[in-house]
Amino acid sequence: MPVFPPSFIQEVRSRTSIVELVGQVVKLKRRGNEYWGCCPFHHEKTASFTVSDEKEFYHCFGCGAHGNAFDFAMKIMGMSFPESVEYLARQAGMEIPRATDRDIERERKKTGLSEALEAACVFFEEQLRKPAGREGLYYLQRRGLTEETIKTFRLGFAPSGNALKAELGRRGFAPETLVEAGLVMKSEREANSFYDYFRNRVMFPIADRRGKIIAFGGRVMDDGEAKYLNSPDTPVFSKGDNLYALHLSGEQARKTREIIVVEGYMDVIAMAQAGIRRAVAPLGTALTERQIQLLWRYAPEPLCCFDGDGAGQRAAVRAADRVLPLLKAGYSLRFITLPDDLDPDEYIKEHGKTALEEFLKTQYRPLSKQLWQTLTTDRALDTPERKAGLNKDIAETLSKIADPDVKGYYRQEFEYAARELTSPYKNKENGGREVWRKTGGFGANGRFGVKNVSPRIKVYHPAPVPERDETRMLLTYFLLYPDIAADYSEELAQWRAPDERLSGALAMLLSATAADPDATRERLADHVKQNGGEWLYDALGAEIEMLKRKNPLPQEVRDDIARLLTGMRKKELRDELKRVAAEIDGAADETAAAELWERYSALLAEEKSLA
Repeated sequence: MPVFPPSFIQEVRSRTSIVELVGQVVKLKRRGNEYWGCCPFHHEKTASFTVSDEKEFYHCFGCGAHGNAFDFAMKIMGMSFPESVEYLARQAGMEIPRATDRDIERERKKTGLSEALEAACVFFEEQLRKPAGREGLYYLQRRGLTEETIKTFRLGFAPSGNALKAELGRRGFAPETLVEAGLVMKSEREANSFYDYFRNRVMFPIADRRGKIIAFGGRVMDDGEAKYLNSPDTPVFSKGDNLYALHLSGEQARKTREIIVVEGYMDVIAMAQAGIRRAVAPLGTALTERQIQLLWRYAPEPLCCFDGDGAGQRAAVRAADRVLPLLKAGYSLRFITLPDDLDPDEYIKEHGKTALEEFLKTQYRPLSKQLWQTLTTDRALDTPERKAGLNKDIAETLSKIADPDVKGYYRQEFEYAARELTSPYKNKENGGREVWRKTGGFGANGRFGVKNVSPRIKVYHPAPVPERDETRMLLTYFLLYPDIAADYSEELAQWRAPDERLSGALAMLLSATAADPDATRERLADHVKQNGGEWLYDALGAEIEMLKRKNPLPQEVRDDIARLLTGMRKKELRDELKRVAAEIDGAADETAAAELWERYSALLAEEKSLA
């Protein structure tokens, strides 16, 4: 009977979707975070059989049948355990190894590595609270992390020197074990000399899906060297097979059916502290095929939220390219770029959780638009050769998609978009909208006979934020729902627009509805165009399209306008509180300070009432 290394069995189990396996036999329907169907092990009419990828098991509440993927293969297909391992391994495209005495010894060593890594994590946590780690603790506090967050993510500090090697040596861990765990390095200059791999760094433990520590990331306190240093690949850790904080983010990801991929550890942590506990990060590499498949276990369309700088956009391009061979019906990636080159950590600090959640919900790009943006951005298409070059690149992109149905839809969408972009009939002045051109020889009278109505793919770039973004949304609501916006005329008249052009647009709309309180969308559009405001519809094209797709109910429009106005008042109050606080500090006497304090208290009470 073949004997498999325990790590191989675990890898087969982790690569197998038990939902897909059971779904080959049982018709399953999703309910919440699990799938249900009629039990294949006893006759029933009402579904009592549940399957979970997260828990990696099935369970029947009728007959009590319970097990994992191996159990299911054995019971349904009559296999032995080794046969079930081989079957599922082949399904996952894995080679079949055989356990030798060396394999067994290797598994024993892995247990020792896991123990060393856990001991190191505890050591780093302890050091953060000691004088040697004071600088690291101050750094985390300056970044706005609470004590609870630091404990949840088990953040720590690696002191200078070889303190970790010395401490774990006292606990009985051999230097060779620590080298294999990626915790210490062997000196190339001195025989039998070892030194700590991480020194003077804030430490971010990396765990597997079950929360077991498998590696670390360390950040320096200054900019004098590589900012982050990650553990090397070891027998228990492979960068391309794991995601940072997946063990903490999985629950919310499953409940919301959304998982967010960000670039850095601090982005994940900042989002979690704000309440967005469904973010993960790659481990110093571009998103890999294995990581994409892992993400799909939690959500069918993970959202890649990379920075707006060059490195972030290159990461988005690589992720889009890497997912193409894996695409299948219902599974893809989405992309979003935060404005002003902000990362999620910075965005939350400036604008808060609610603004980020709204941005993530409304400003993402599906994969098709991300690819189209990559294919066409800054590309001249003014000659036949350059147009042919675009078609060549489209064909190369399509060739990477393996699924024939998905490839067919991409081909259709790209052909439409390319035709619109390169059409000789395209009227550039009207942005490619429907045009008629005179064509000689068509009919006896040479009538207008060619109609260019090819659909186009629009690439929506995120709008600037926050005040500008909020103003744009209010203007969009005004254009599309003037009857509702008019009810807030008094409050909107107090709105502080970020620039003169938007301020003038708002004044024009307020004037129009004051003159025509029952103005419809169409009448308002006529007024805007007659007063030279047609540019507004082009400037707000992305927001208008988004709201039309969303098609909110009237009450939802009212709620969002009220939310935006409340947000503006909160900001005004915060600014005023800062100003009054500064005046209190510089007050000439107690009487003036008392009056200012009374003003401060009133402002504070109003701010609390809006919370």
